[in-house]
Amino acid sequence: MTQSHSINAYYLAKSLPMPIVGKSEGFSLLSKRRNSLMFGKIDGQIIVVFAFGVVVLYDFKKEEAEPLLKKLSAYGEEPAQSFETEDYKVVIDPEAKISAEFEHIVLPKFDINLLYVAAEVLAQSVAIEHVEKKVVDIVNRFERVTAGLEKDGKIRTRSSEVLKTIGAGRSITQYVLSQLSLLDKPDSTWEDRDVETTFTSMRKMFELEDRFRAIEFRLDFIQGTSELVLDLLQNKRSVSLEWGIIWLFIIDIILVLYEIFVK
Repeated sequence: MTQSHSINAYYLAKSLPMPIVGKSEGFSLLSKRRNSLMFGKIDGQIIVVFAFGVVVLYDFKKEEAEPLLKKLSAYGEEPAQSFETEDYKVVIDPEAKISAEFEHIVLPKFDINLLYVAAEVLAQSVAIEHVEKKVVDIVNRFERVTAGLEKDGKIRTRSSEVLKTIGAGRSITQYVLSQLSLLDKPDSTWEDRDVETTFTSMRKMFELEDRFRAIEFRLDFIQGTSELVLDLLQNKRSVSLEWGIIWLFIIDIILVLYEIFVK
């Protein structure tokens, strides 16, 4: 008999503390991995908490998910104002072969390792979506700066704002490469060919690598533009300082001449 189960990923915060989450009441630990914890029971409701701030719920109804997500979100660093989600399905069909489709994954039977790789891809996808929005916001802010340069050659920003932008870009890069571990595979993919094939197929369907390259391209643009604007601002400040020195020198000469000829 074919069964369909929901699996939903929620971006809650920039990061979630695994030691604190692991001690939460009411959670029965199923497995512990490098950057995640899995709670629940086999063939029942399952919770996968990722250190990079995403929680994946398997077979939870909306009314069951909300209080749990709020509880976990309270532990997070920089909790999100609203939860971004990625929805998927797990179809259990004893007569089918393992296959990853655009809207669901088909399994002949429940498999904890296959469920985990599906959860990780969903978690990375919703985290990337959050990052994409942050990067677009930064790019839009810089469009106003470049528009001013194109229109009248003026920079309408301050050095402190540019430095904040550089810091934000570096922070995003560190989050994507270090915490999301987009370039790494789960350990189970090295041990099971079905798991490895499913993981690879899902990554392609969710376009994780293409989306990462797009983020990387935008971050390079932000970095290059930031450095250019910062150099221009520093040059502008140097010119202003030089003119200030010149005017002080002129004023000093005027005062000397006044002392000589007027007094």
